[in-house]
Parts: sequence; C-alpha cells; structure tokens
Amino acid sequence: MPRLGKPVAAALLFFFGASLKPILGQAPIPEFLIAITPSVITVVQDEQTWVTLTITCNTSSLIAAQDCNARPAFNIDLSEVPDGTYAQAAPGRVGANTILIGASSTATVGSFAVHVTVTAGNTTQAQTFVLNVRQGAQAPSAPQKIQQPAGDSERPVLTWQYHLLVAKNPEEFEHMANELGEDSWELVSVISKQNAGVTEWIGFFKRPKR
Repeated sequence: MPRLGKPVAAALLFFFGASLKPILGQAPIPEFLIAITPSVITVVQDEQTWVTLTITCNTSSLIAAQDCNARPAFNIDLSEVPDGTYAQAAPGRVGANTILIGASSTATVGSFAVHVTVTAGNTTQAQTFVLNVRQGAQAPSAPQKIQQPAGDSERPVLTWQYHLLVAKNPEEFEHMANELGEDSWELVSVISKQNAGVTEWIGFFKRPKR
C-alpha cells in the first residue's frame, strides 16, 4: 500500500478535524421540555390555588427520551416567591405535576414573576409564570380592643412549614396523611386531579415551624 505524502496527510487531518468541530461544539440535546399552565394565576390572601407543570420527554432523540423516561424523579425549584406566599411541589415526574400556591393573611399584594426550574441529569429547563396576590376580605372597621388580663403575655406569632402530598388513591392518601398527622402535620386542603387518565389525590399540610 502506498504511503501518503506529508501534504496529503496534513490535508486529510485538517478535513477530519474540521468535520468534528461542529459535532463537538454542539450543545447537549435536552432530555425533556417543560410547560406551565396557566401562565397567569391569582391567589387571594388566606387562600390557595395551583398551576400545572408538565414535563415531556424529548422524542427528537431516542437516547434522550430513554434517559428521561428512566428518571425516577425530577428536581423542581421555585424562586422569586413573594413574602407571605408559599409554593410547594412534590418530586417531579413525566407528565402533569401540581404546584400548590398559597398566600397568608399578611402576604404582599401585587403581581410577581415566579421562576420554576426543573433539573434532571444534564438537563435544566426554566419557565416563569405571573402570580397575582390579591387582598382578602376586609376586616370589620374599628374593632373593639379586648383588654388582656394582667400578667397575660402576648402570644408569639407562629411561622409555618408546608408539605405537599400526592397519592394514587384515597386509601394511600389516608395512610400517608395519618403518618404526617403523627408528626404534627395538619391537613389544610385536598384536591383530586386527572393525570394521564389516572386520578391523583393531592393534599396540602402545614405545621408550626420547628
């Protein structure tokens, strides 16, 4: 077999290296995509609402789709939540995920952009939705001041912790709720939702912060 001359070998090496650069420089294909609905929600002080976060595997790549479907959970991070408002989500999975939003009686009123970031493997996806916090029912004007008994100190203001529970059926929900109750968690509200034709039970719990 004839040996290649130096100019030919150099040309081939340059061509081979140039052909690799676009491939090596390409960004990794994301495993999944996310969407949030609705994009604008309103919550009233002392009430709760929710948005739906949908995680969809990227079917444009067989490897990415396989990795995505094999993920046991996706990390969901919520940021820029206004003062007095809380947001909770269970570990994410492929399909529809519920993010529960609640506002305390002293929540800051206004419109805010809440950031949702989902991470799994080498993929990170982010979306933003608008949260409108509205004032609750007005308290009666000029309430009568109640005289405290002598020596009765003022009660401290409680700070709450929150927990979101997702169950596949009422029996599982009751069992998990009882376990939380043994650890001082109180049930605030419960809803049922359809996810891919399957009913899920979603409960929101709170307890005094420890």
